[in-house]
Amino acid sequence: MKALLKNQWKLFINSMKAQPAKNYVGYFVMFLVFSIVLYWFSVGIWALSDAITEPVFAGILSYGFLLVIGFIILLGLPQIFKHLYSATDLNLLFTMPIPTRYIFWLKYMQSFAGMPSLVFVLYIVPLYVYGLVTGANLLYYPVVPVVLLVVIVIGLSIAYMFNLLLVQIVPASKANEFMTVMSVLSGIFVYLIFMAPTLANDQPLSEMILAGLPLFPDWVPVTWASNAIIGAASGSIDWLVPFVMIILLAAIAFIVTSTLVERGFRTGWIKLSEGSGKKRKKKSAKIAGPQLYHPVIAIGKKEWYAIKRDLREWLVFLPFVFFFVFGFAGLLSGGGNLSDLRGPNDVTWPIAQAILLFVYAMFNGQIASSTIAREANSVWILRILPLSGKDIAFGKLWISWLLPFVILTVVEIAAGLFFGWTLFQFAAGIAMKAVITIGISGIGMWLGTIGAKYNPANPQNRLKFGVAVVLMIASYVYLFFALIPFVMLILPVELVEFAQMVSQDSSGLFGFAAGFVYTVLSWKTASPVIVATVGILLMLVISLGVAYLFTMMSARKIDQGIEIDIAQDTGSKPALGKKPGSL
Repeated sequence: MKALLKNQWKLFINSMKAQPAKNYVGYFVMFLVFSIVLYWFSVGIWALSDAITEPVFAGILSYGFLLVIGFIILLGLPQIFKHLYSATDLNLLFTMPIPTRYIFWLKYMQSFAGMPSLVFVLYIVPLYVYGLVTGANLLYYPVVPVVLLVVIVIGLSIAYMFNLLLVQIVPASKANEFMTVMSVLSGIFVYLIFMAPTLANDQPLSEMILAGLPLFPDWVPVTWASNAIIGAASGSIDWLVPFVMIILLAAIAFIVTSTLVERGFRTGWIKLSEGSGKKRKKKSAKIAGPQLYHPVIAIGKKEWYAIKRDLREWLVFLPFVFFFVFGFAGLLSGGGNLSDLRGPNDVTWPIAQAILLFVYAMFNGQIASSTIAREANSVWILRILPLSGKDIAFGKLWISWLLPFVILTVVEIAAGLFFGWTLFQFAAGIAMKAVITIGISGIGMWLGTIGAKYNPANPQNRLKFGVAVVLMIASYVYLFFALIPFVMLILPVELVEFAQMVSQDSSGLFGFAAGFVYTVLSWKTASPVIVATVGILLMLVISLGVAYLFTMMSARKIDQGIEIDIAQDTGSKPALGKKPGSL
């Protein structure tokens, strides 16, 4: 272990020396933002210290420790997976006469350098500030870091058990889907953890904390951690028993995790390294004549086959599933009923359209941009095919637009049947989103041609950070302007007098907008058919025009040659000074 730790320290130092200058700038910005957040927390605790009584502080600690465990499980899983199964040094370490448990312990300690260390600092500074402002006993200051570290160990052990157990269940042929299965199950598990206080009690969580009521029974481990800190702050001997119990629980969790090492670590690494490369026996099929498709259709089908055969491609929709499914579950667990969501069609339909368009803007551009980075090392194949950039761009566009459109249309139909929308509202909503969202896909694909990246260890992240931020902003800016004609179409003419009054009483940008609305509604009152026709044509021109413009820009970029930044497992430079993935 001493030799392994010394070697790991040398690797860390050398990797820091090899970092480019821009990475140090990024680290400084992250440190600055983190410091500002800590400062805000500390100032808030200092200002509210009189209102945070001991029972309220106990409730905050209990739920805070629960959040620590949940966030370490959810956000630390990819890092743990990388340490256990994707680290490049495992190829060497497993060939050396080193016990597997030593290598595992090294990876376990290495995991503290990521999310756990950030959580530790984010919690310990506000806790120390609270201790200083309330005059806590001196025993409080050594107990807080130990309890916090023990809670982190419990969260890490659970996250490691997720990896070590699931790798034995997932078939070798489904090695690529391992992270998908683990992300879904861990997301459900963490959601249940966060909802535990609400599900176990009739009152909302905030009311229970402010009232100083216990969130959990005394036998729950986070209550032990909270009681240990509360007892140490007051100088009472009551801190000792829960302190010892939480330490014993962390030790048991670590020991149980260590018993899964041999099969879950070494065998799992072999399974994930070789399982996905096994060839399957092909069934004999009847020989059929070749079927030719238009290049645009053929490119779209190729994209669909790539998406269909790898479940990791569908992870982009995971936040959407969590948002709706767990949102309804939270509504029901909080004492609400689905009938509470019902209302007049004139209210529910516009709200539902706004929510769905928000979701479209979040996913359409991301899916379209990932079609470029999906090519990765095989991007040169498209270059040697007798296809123009226009064929490739339009082939990728229609499938990246169709996939979210079909899924969210099914959701919209289910919602419409529940709310009782009219047939006209169904048709208008679906047609409107079909037209408007294709522009978002065009913008996303163009940004994918200028900011694509691919990391084999994290294939879902296919856009550079800065370009991803630009994509998110551009999607919502486009959505704002594209929706102006549609909003003008659905606004009732009864608002004309209100718009006139607001335009006369306001100035600046707000007054200009109110005046514009008044003018359109006046035209709509005089000639509703003409205004409706012009609004539909204007919406078509904006949406289809933006989609065509950005798709042609993508085609031109493909013809000129695109580059995909591919993360390398080694620090070797590409031959002839050319980046891999260039086209």
